[in-house]
Amino acid sequence: MKKLTTLILFLLLMYTSAYSQNKIKDGLYLINYIDTVRVSEIQLKDNETIVYFSSMFEEFNSDKDSRIVIDKTQYVPLELETMPVTEQQTEDKKKLLLSLTKDASERLESFTKEHLMKMVALVVGGDALTVHKIKAAITGGLLQITRCNDNACEVLFVKLKDNVVK
Repeated sequence: MKKLTTLILFLLLMYTSAYSQNKIKDGLYLINYIDTVRVSEIQLKDNETIVYFSSMFEEFNSDKDSRIVIDKTQYVPLELETMPVTEQQTEDKKKLLLSLTKDASERLESFTKEHLMKMVALVVGGDALTVHKIKAAITGGLLQITRCNDNACEVLFVKLKDNVVK
């Protein structure tokens, strides 16, 4: 019985360790590859991980089942200066306004200048919310998450409250 308990604890520790290694911070990540045809095996580099589109935004992401390979080292953390603000966008859609800290704002500007015309994913809670092509450097540290459906902005608001730097 002791051996079984030890084995179970060992397996639980290994699972927890593997899960925490795969956990990534909320942020804007450089995309290395989007797997739209679902290749059976993707060989990941040490600096890469796979994320999927969030179900909260699936109506806006036609390739919601695609695997997105992101670079864990090429990102801007979602460190917020103030609480997110929710605004009505249309009759049934809202948007979430984010104000980054000074450090995160500077990183965003540098990141977007360096990666012009490359694809990035906005990742929150381990899921990609949106994918964008960087067409210009983003200055000022203000971001919007638009087209929230079915209370998605409220759910994101709760998730992002912990990103406010105190």
